[in-house]
Amino acid sequence: MALVYSEWAGPLLDTINADIANTSTLASSLLTAIVYGADLFGDEAKFLTGNFGFDGYMGVPGLMGANAEQAAAEFNVAWQSVDPALNPSLRALTSAASLVGASGTFSTKMLLADTMPLVFSFPVLPSSLDADGSDFEVTLSDGTTVTPQIAGLLPNLEHNERQTVVIEGDFGNRTTPGSPGARYPTSVTIVNDGTPLQMIGKSGPVNAVGLSIDSSNSYMAGNGPRLVSAKLNRYSDLGEGGPVGVGASSQHNSGSDSYGDQAQYRLRLYTSAGFSPDGIASLMPDDFSRFFQLKATTQSGENITITETGVTYAIGGRGTISVVGLADLAPAGTPVNAAYVEDHDNYYDVILEGDLNAIKALSAVRMPSGNGYSAVYNPGGPGNSPDAPGAAPGPFTVPSQDHSIPISFDLDGARQVTFVETDGAVLRNPWNLQPVGRLLGTAVEDTLTGQTILAYIDPQDRRFYSSFEASSSTSTDLPGRRTQLSAIDLVDIREVDAPNGVTVSGSFSRSAADDSILQWYSVSDDEGTVVDPLRGSILKPGEPGYAEAASRRADLISDNTLELANSKIAPFSITLESGSIYAPLITNQTSGDQYFAFAAANADGFAHYTGFGANGWGMEDGYGGGDRDYDDLVVRFSLGV
Repeated sequence: MALVYSEWAGPLLDTINADIANTSTLASSLLTAIVYGADLFGDEAKFLTGNFGFDGYMGVPGLMGANAEQAAAEFNVAWQSVDPALNPSLRALTSAASLVGASGTFSTKMLLADTMPLVFSFPVLPSSLDADGSDFEVTLSDGTTVTPQIAGLLPNLEHNERQTVVIEGDFGNRTTPGSPGARYPTSVTIVNDGTPLQMIGKSGPVNAVGLSIDSSNSYMAGNGPRLVSAKLNRYSDLGEGGPVGVGASSQHNSGSDSYGDQAQYRLRLYTSAGFSPDGIASLMPDDFSRFFQLKATTQSGENITITETGVTYAIGGRGTISVVGLADLAPAGTPVNAAYVEDHDNYYDVILEGDLNAIKALSAVRMPSGNGYSAVYNPGGPGNSPDAPGAAPGPFTVPSQDHSIPISFDLDGARQVTFVETDGAVLRNPWNLQPVGRLLGTAVEDTLTGQTILAYIDPQDRRFYSSFEASSSTSTDLPGRRTQLSAIDLVDIREVDAPNGVTVSGSFSRSAADDSILQWYSVSDDEGTVVDPLRGSILKPGEPGYAEAASRRADLISDNTLELANSKIAPFSITLESGSIYAPLITNQTSGDQYFAFAAANADGFAHYTGFGANGWGMEDGYGGGDRDYDDLVVRFSLGV
């Protein structure tokens, strides 16, 4: 058996199995802290694509009734011609989601919403993704910006498939760009909504705020779906499967489920959008030869093109390769006919068997998309009967074009990551977002791929599992003489409606001989203007009485004093009233000096704070800047209602 579990693996397996057994039909059920055996499709966190998916398919009225086909045509979504004797599901007949189904899945009214699949190089940490779409800002062709109505992982729900987020909302129409009335996305950016989006890289969590990409329009020729990566690993079941309530079609559809011991290698094809032969129908297990080619090179430099399933190809003296079939489709054993429905996510696995040296000779994947090969469409395509009487008028999303991409090799599993919190959110090092923990031992070892998952416990006795080393509970000692400073994120909750207040929580660390206390105080604007609660005077940083007024405002907040022993990392939580901006106030207990986030308010006129990414900052507690390492206190926080 390739997967070896130790005594430390119990809580991990319990968490994974319970998550797979979750029968909730809500998309939010996927927003758990589980990234398990997931691929890294690059060396840094970045957007790969962020294109306009399709217009008006989410929340279509009438699709659940007897006149569903007519309703589809009325609302301009394609409908498939399938033999009724096959008892096809709604998904076999259309890519659109009904008003009832979509609204129920996302717990909000979804009416003719558009979609955009956001394809990333790293898996997203699901617990940092906000279902209300507030992590993202979409810029449209008319210059306006919109926040998506929702964001989620569907249909990319398996534990090793969480590199793609799908956002839905009103992003445009199908009018050709350049024509009067055309409206479409031009870019999408990850923004700081108070709970910054994170991804999981090789060394652990990374901040995703600020990533951005231009968007292409899927209704314009040349912008059809495409491959964005092709990653080859030794086959492993690690991370296969996800919650059954939202993904019945994603259960038992892995390479080993379909092909048993023939699944020696997995070539995972990562796509810019879901692939379909016509926009509705599914790819099927024996469809490799219809859509794909593989290129291999012999020792003498001869190119071998692999085109068929079940055929043994000799790669010179390097041995042989055979394509076993496609996986990550529908559950193994599903009848393969026109009613077949795969999971329609952004991943397709080409399952291979053969000699290792021959496998290493593979170099590229090609999708000819013509000349005897079929093109693919994203789920907004025309279906198999766009010209039928009474059919939807279109236009529909465009087909793929001939393209090739290189194969990247990860035969030792070095570019696969795991991070699973089993007992709730664990303590983080505020400097680098690393989870803080004491190593218990190795929990899981995959003897074929080389993946290893470690078991940790944090200072709050919460367990977590990761493929990377955790941070110790000792604060990070940063180099001094920092000259490049950046503004810090204040706690801006002016527009938050929270009668019971907003929770500011996170972690902080101290690396300083002097003891300091951290407080927050309310300010009126980004410049730090404060209203003195005693005298009612309005003061700006640097004006006489500012420090006293700020201190009085800090004293109005309950439990508003945070202290920490030197070299330690600890969690914190404080509740603040909504409707204001809050800034930090540090008091050095040794010297008595106070330091504000606004340099003009400090007695030395020096900038004592610098930003460390979204909602993270460090400060310098010495008059005049001290050693300027800005690690005397380091704070990272998120907001919760």
